[in-house]
Amino acid sequence: MKNYFLRLFIYITFIISLFLQIIFTKNSNIILHISWLILVLIYWIISYPYIINIITSFCIGLMIDFFTNYILGVHSLLLCIITYFLSYNYKLITNFNIICKSLLIIFILFTINIVVYYINNINYSYLNLFYQTILNSCIWIIIYFFMDKIYYKCKNYFFI
Repeated sequence: MKNYFLRLFIYITFIISLFLQIIFTKNSNIILHISWLILVLIYWIISYPYIINIITSFCIGLMIDFFTNYILGVHSLLLCIITYFLSYNYKLITNFNIICKSLLIIFILFTINIVVYYINNINYSYLNLFYQTILNSCIWIIIYFFMDKIYYKCKNYFFI
């Protein structure tokens, strides 16, 4: 029964991050585009790879493409590949320290942004994309510590 509360909590965080994603995509500055759904998805894949699977990441990718007016399916394919990679190597990734995890996040997000912007014919500079990924990795670190704090406060009551 407690596992259902964890799944419900995970999907509530996805809904909240979807609303944040929609709010922050209205900004015209490319540096301030924060990929909330991708950051939360990566956190949950690293924390609970047995709950988050490729189907979940595919649906989240479709939501990102639908709400941000990108070509439908680009984020879905990229997130499925990232989910497979992170789920396959989660034992190694969980042993990384936070700096190595943030460098991995920078690499993942930089790759996703280059592919998405290239396919959608969006004008960009590599420096702005790099600044964006550094900002996103800093936000991921905040998400990481915040979600761990919430988890450890509530694990005796709701979660396994």
